[in-house]
Amino acid sequence: MGALEEIKARVNIVDLLSRYIVLKPAGKNFKARCPFHPDDTPSLMVSPEKGLWHCFGCGAGGDALSFLMRIERLSFGEALAKLAQELGVEVRGGEGRSRLLQVNEEALRYFHKALLGPEGAKAREYLLSRGIGEALWERWGLGYAPPLWDGILRALSRFGVQTLMELGLAVAGERGPYDRFRDRVMFAIRDEQGRVVAFAGRAFEGEPKYLNTPNTPLFTKGTLLYGLDLAKDAIRRRGSCVVVEGYTDVISLHAAGIEEAVASMGTALTPDQARLLSRYTEEVVIAYDRDAAGEASALRGMVILRQAGLRVRVAALPEDEDPDSFVRKAGGEAMRAVLAQAQPFHQFFLSALASRYDLSTAEGKEAALREAQALWPEVTSPALRWELLTGLASLLRLPPEEVQEVLRGVSRPVSPAEQKKEQAEPVLTPEDWVVRFLLEGKIPEPVVSELLAEEARFSPPYREVVRRWAEARAAGECPAPGDLLVGVSPEAAAKAARVLLVDLRVTDEARAVEEALVRFLHLPRLEGRMEEVRRAIREAEARGDGEAVRRLSLEFQRLCRERLELLRRR
Repeated sequence: MGALEEIKARVNIVDLLSRYIVLKPAGKNFKARCPFHPDDTPSLMVSPEKGLWHCFGCGAGGDALSFLMRIERLSFGEALAKLAQELGVEVRGGEGRSRLLQVNEEALRYFHKALLGPEGAKAREYLLSRGIGEALWERWGLGYAPPLWDGILRALSRFGVQTLMELGLAVAGERGPYDRFRDRVMFAIRDEQGRVVAFAGRAFEGEPKYLNTPNTPLFTKGTLLYGLDLAKDAIRRRGSCVVVEGYTDVISLHAAGIEEAVASMGTALTPDQARLLSRYTEEVVIAYDRDAAGEASALRGMVILRQAGLRVRVAALPEDEDPDSFVRKAGGEAMRAVLAQAQPFHQFFLSALASRYDLSTAEGKEAALREAQALWPEVTSPALRWELLTGLASLLRLPPEEVQEVLRGVSRPVSPAEQKKEQAEPVLTPEDWVVRFLLEGKIPEPVVSELLAEEARFSPPYREVVRRWAEARAAGECPAPGDLLVGVSPEAAAKAARVLLVDLRVTDEARAVEEALVRFLHLPRLEGRMEEVRRAIREAEARGDGEAVRRLSLEFQRLCRERLELLRRR
């Protein structure tokens, strides 16, 4: 058991939270007034059984570590070290750490050798198809994990199975340990000193697309930036850093001469990553693809960068392009031009609202205000708050004082009776139900595959947790739901903690599972197909294609019958 797992197993969440708040028994759980917002009635719930807490008033939540980080304003590593010292858990260092680094270097040699060997042909083909030539393979620590269950176990047997499992290279299974990474293109993750501390493996097909090393004595998710070891000198020279999402984005940008690029590795930026960047620069340019840059978790990451004292600008890539695809098509100079036109963060956020909502209507303005209100608590910089407030008021053509009231959440007083009712009867969406049942292992196996294949249906916070669950599942692990929240964004941890702590009272669980799947997956998918057929019928009518209209009309009738049958099953 690694230090993190031992700490999580030994920490008593009730004892920890009792240092800061007064907990009162509430059945098998505990309740308290939330310390993170004005709370007249106890709205924070703690589950000692699940090791989770959630406030049904302000939405904050997570595990014991996340509470300690929030209440004492600590980074993940700082909170972990504090608990380790209190519990007497040794966090590996010194000679032990050097040995683990040596094992990872040997693992990299194993993966790189496999990439160059006969078994690595399709991995080489994949890399070449992405414009990553052979000259880059060694520089970036690229490799291939053969489709073997015991390849690395045999190759590195001299280091011992326990060490390989501690580093996340091997996984414990019912029939014994086996390789975590199999039939994947491998990317070495290095710390800022260039030492290999973890790996990411990309699948050729199936889910999860990327399988990452879990938290280990060498690696904690959300604390490192991919490529920083190779980018830090260029960052200092240019006085700016370009942050992208993925591994191939970084490699392609460096190959095109944009050597100040690093990657957040597909997650929202964290305070630890912001502090790391602030050592090297005062300005960050975000160059996510357009959809990812507009996600709530990414926007919060940008706010975290601002709060770390960094200037933040956001580059707008063309539609349907990511940095990797764009720089390979258009070249480094074109990418430089896009980066030069990057907007300050607050302007980007306002532009994103204007593009997503019809601000000429009351409904559009209300939707934009709701999105800004959700982001507002994360903004602590007075200067950034003023920029967002005045810009939003101008955009919506509303008085600044009215916008400020809405952002503060005081536009409509809520009575104590309403608060009590909301806390007693939390409203769950179909997505909430599906995530709860998925994490508890109650979704039928065939439907699990459907959900993972359509992960875009999940909202960004839930998508983080579902991806973490899928990674663990692919590695043969069965983590407790609370363990999935380590290293995810605060928003993801809060949403997942909430849905896991809600008291589900159902008389027929199988029926409840089916109902949730119908409402979240089957019905929206069917209605999407119906809309596609409607459009096709209109297009066929416009071009006078009677045969196509007849065929599509029959298809539409079949879909209507299928929808009716789904509704009857609810």
